[in-house]
Amino acid sequence: MIKMRIIAVGGGAWDNTVSIDDEFLGQINQAGPVLFIPTASSDNPDYIERFERWTASRGVAGEVLRLHSGEEAAPKIVRAAAIYVGGGNTKMMIALWKELGVDRLLRTFAIDEGRPVGGVSAGAICWFRVGNSDWPVYEGIPGVNTAPVAGLGWVDLAYCPHVHAEPFRYDEFNAMMATEPGVGIGVTDGAAMQIVDDTYRILASTDEGHAYRVEAGVAVRIDPHADFRPLSSLYTS
Repeated sequence: MIKMRIIAVGGGAWDNTVSIDDEFLGQINQAGPVLFIPTASSDNPDYIERFERWTASRGVAGEVLRLHSGEEAAPKIVRAAAIYVGGGNTKMMIALWKELGVDRLLRTFAIDEGRPVGGVSAGAICWFRVGNSDWPVYEGIPGVNTAPVAGLGWVDLAYCPHVHAEPFRYDEFNAMMATEPGVGIGVTDGAAMQIVDDTYRILASTDEGHAYRVEAGVAVRIDPHADFRPLSSLYTS
């Protein structure tokens, strides 16, 4: 049985997500560092510096996995107490993970062991079956903002970050879900979907943070809630 401990942040990580970050760190139940995987940003050094400032400010040990420089993934994933994945090009990140076997390592040493995992934008999409991603922008495809991208599939939902921070996201996610089978969850910046085993809740660190359930192109707002609800309840209208 998959023992999921996932916090999928819609956007604004470490800037306007303090209470969400507290929840993520509060789930840690073993010794070891928080491992940051910035693959989607091509291991951007400024992004890594932001992570290091964040962990230092919280008194937490941090470590970084730089896959683009050829670092070996297994030792760092095995010793991590929690894993946080950064934003960027989701399509490129998933492809590199699969090439290097990072997907299998994450499943074996994080998901299956119930270690907290999470991330923002691409680092939120990756845990789901499919995501609404801006990978076409990263790859220079003219006139295309977003397109579906396959995730790791450990949560059988579609996921979309930045549903209001980027003005095209809400409409394009709804349009995507008009033809994409199943249910999607869109999350604003400053909010997150938390999944614990087969339950979920919506967290928010700002007054504006919320989510949407989208099916067949129809969106219904979900406000933040403290109680955990069955994931199965999302699959029925």
